[in-house]
Amino acid sequence: MKEEAVEFLKNLKEEVKIVSHKDTDGICSLAILLNFLNKRKIKYSYELTEVPIEKLEIKKVMIFLDINLDNALKFASEKTLIIDHHQFDKKPKIPFYNPREKDPKSYIPASYLVYEVCSELEDMEETKWIAAVGVIGDKGDENSEFCRKFVEDFENRKELDLISDYIFSATLVEHDKEYKILDILLNAKSSKEVVQNPYLKECYNIIQNEISKSNNKIEREGNIIFVEVISPYNIKSIIATQILEKNKDAIVVAYSIFKDSYNISIRTNTEINLGEIVKKVAKVCGGDGGGHRKAAGARIKRDKIEIFKEAFIFEVESFLNKFINYA
Repeated sequence: MKEEAVEFLKNLKEEVKIVSHKDTDGICSLAILLNFLNKRKIKYSYELTEVPIEKLEIKKVMIFLDINLDNALKFASEKTLIIDHHQFDKKPKIPFYNPREKDPKSYIPASYLVYEVCSELEDMEETKWIAAVGVIGDKGDENSEFCRKFVEDFENRKELDLISDYIFSATLVEHDKEYKILDILLNAKSSKEVVQNPYLKECYNIIQNEISKSNNKIEREGNIIFVEVISPYNIKSIIATQILEKNKDAIVVAYSIFKDSYNISIRTNTEINLGEIVKKVAKVCGGDGGGHRKAAGARIKRDKIEIFKEAFIFEVESFLNKFINYA
């Protein structure tokens, strides 16, 4: 519940460690929370991380942002707050804010949730545009009427779209540069200052050039499109979204090699719950996965990719057969 998060931050006096996802939504969430903590002169340390988290130093007081509940609970201390928007099975006994508790179909990215909670205690108006960037970066405006109205209220909407693309591009170009992006957001006096940042502009141009020349292997099984993305950059989610735009009724599974694993991004506009299916299939393959109804991701060992494909096809067909029988 939101009240739990507000109460936690209201009573926070000790130094806190914040752990946030290293995507656009997670970076924006962290920037907003740090702004809040600075206003209240509360000491902190922070870490931007890939998910699932595999290793983490636990402190006495912890806050997790945009991290799946099951994963965050593995590293929770006795005094922990979790603000997240992913699907979950059972509410924890610790302070937890996720709109899905009241509405399982809710889709409101963490950056807005952090802005909303902090605004109960401090004037956070100067970070509202950062919340909008995070919402756009996590496709909140495409999956939620509430989020669509939130971002449409900004006169500089196109500028915020561009910032979201800039941040995502920068996370792809250089590993562990998320902290540089965070510093840019924290030090920016306005959104216009971020749009004019030469580093972010350069990263954006690099990724746009890579997308235009990327070499992808595509195969199709019914309405499922499998795409192996061959690129030195992690552009699979962009490729998946672009293919989906041209194949509205498809399920797009884009995957690429990362070290000894395949990282997988899946997108759809159908009624299938990708988050549930991908979590189940990844587990069968000995990997990790999950996400939302229309967007999900997974990481599996390289030698398990064909097993993943077969299991994914089976689960999708099973869902469709149940759906048809129910109808």
